[in-house]
Amino acid sequence: SGREEEPDGQILPCTQDTTSHRAINTQEAPVKEKHARRIILGTHHEKGAFTFWSYAIGLPLPSSSILSWKFCHVLHKVLRDGHPNVSRHSPLIGDLWVSGHLHDRYGQLVNVYTKLLLTKISFHLKHPQFPAGLEVTDEVLEKTAGTDVNNIFQLTVEMFDYMDCELRLSESVFRQLNTAIAVSQMSSGQCRLAPLIQVIQDCSHLYHYTVKLMFKLHACLPADTLQGHRDRFHEQFHSLRNFFRRASDMLYFKRLIQIPRLPEGPPNFLRASALAEHIKPVVVIPEEAPEDEEPENLIEISTGPPAGEPAVRFPLLVGWPSARTLPWPAGPGGVALGPQRWPSTSSLWW
Repeated sequence: SGREEEPDGQILPCTQDTTSHRAINTQEAPVKEKHARRIILGTHHEKGAFTFWSYAIGLPLPSSSILSWKFCHVLHKVLRDGHPNVSRHSPLIGDLWVSGHLHDRYGQLVNVYTKLLLTKISFHLKHPQFPAGLEVTDEVLEKTAGTDVNNIFQLTVEMFDYMDCELRLSESVFRQLNTAIAVSQMSSGQCRLAPLIQVIQDCSHLYHYTVKLMFKLHACLPADTLQGHRDRFHEQFHSLRNFFRRASDMLYFKRLIQIPRLPEGPPNFLRASALAEHIKPVVVIPEEAPEDEEPENLIEISTGPPAGEPAVRFPLLVGWPSARTLPWPAGPGGVALGPQRWPSTSSLWW
């Protein structure tokens, strides 16, 4: 039961559920990259997120704000790097928890993160030309924007809204953290900071696209008409620059991501030639050092069982929509009990 793949290369659903359980839990620590990577790989094998969502719908998210926070982080990763169908298979996020039940500090962050993820999913469903990882060529951006100034105007507004949600999350996280540098080396600090890696990746693309779109708008419309757009862009620019600067100074991010530096001041959209001075910010994620693999066994033997009766605990597959068949251990005297079936349950251990 510790296998990760069938002979045809497909990841077993039970293994994906086990990995999801290890990634999404109530421990105040960042999600391990190897667990998130296995979930992402699973979406590419099944060309969607059916297994991930079948697990997620059974999570008791309203009961734990840390669990909800880590679920949001894993979902953000899966949306960015998983199969393109993940966005189309994510209609349940708004119903997965009642955010009003989460009144503690993590609950406040979850409320902000939920709005970001809903905005992200909505944007990419409306604009499928943009993958959820947000990386497209300038040619694709030009084609998506088109030549209709109304469409360009609206797309720019939607990207402003998207960026606002990203920046609101970063500001909310920093507001909860002590300014001491050491906080980024503490487990509680890292748990909050970890999702900002995906936020940095998203923001770098959104910033580049809004710069391009703003120059395009200024080539079509009078400067006075776009004063509101310029004001909004300048506010986001200074917020983003401050976010990148603060993150760059934190020890936690130094080994995980190379954060670009934005220029001292925003582009001058009133001067068309200033577009040539714009440098696209590039985020670099260094190659990971291999992590020690953990055993994937689904059966855990307790210590000190009664004589002749081995104590066996089975992690049930949380939220699985139907009964499942798993191998059953040998009973007393070595007699195999054979495969058993049990119904879905929200209880973790039996």
